[in-house]
Amino acid sequence: MKFSALKEVKEFTEYTLHSQPDWREVVENIEAKWDDFEVDNVRFIKDSEIDKILADELENDLYCLGCFTSSFIADFTGIDLDVVEALQEAEAFEALGKLIVKSCDLEYFASAYASVDGYGHHFNRYDGGEEELNVNGVTYLVFDNH
Repeated sequence: MKFSALKEVKEFTEYTLHSQPDWREVVENIEAKWDDFEVDNVRFIKDSEIDKILADELENDLYCLGCFTSSFIADFTGIDLDVVEALQEAEAFEALGKLIVKSCDLEYFASAYASVDGYGHHFNRYDGGEEELNVNGVTYLVFDNH
C-alpha cells in the first residue's frame, strides 16, 4: 500500500471516528482484501458487498425482519398488506420473517431498506452513523459502535 493510502487510513481512524481503532490492523485487513472486518468495535464493509452482507444478516434474524413497517414489507415483497398487518398484530414476527425470505429477493429488499434508513441503522446500533473510507479505489462503509 502506498504511503498516501497509509496516511489516509491513519488520519481517518484518528480524526473521523469516535473511537480510534488500530490503524495498522485496519491496513492489514484492507491489504488482505476482506469484504467485512471489525477492528476495536469499528466495522468496515466494502460498499460493493454491503447489500449481500445485510441480506445475510437479515435472513439470520427473522424476528427483526418481521418487525419492519407493514407497508414497506408489502411494497417490496408482494405480500398482501392485510396479511402482513394480521401477522404483526398476532406478534408472529418470526413467521412473517420466514415468509419475507421465501417471497422476495432479499438482497433487493436489503437495498431498499438501506435506501430508506441508511446502512447505519442496521450496522451501527450505537448512533446509526456511517462513514466512508476510500482506499486504493475501494470504498468501505464504516460503522463505529462505540
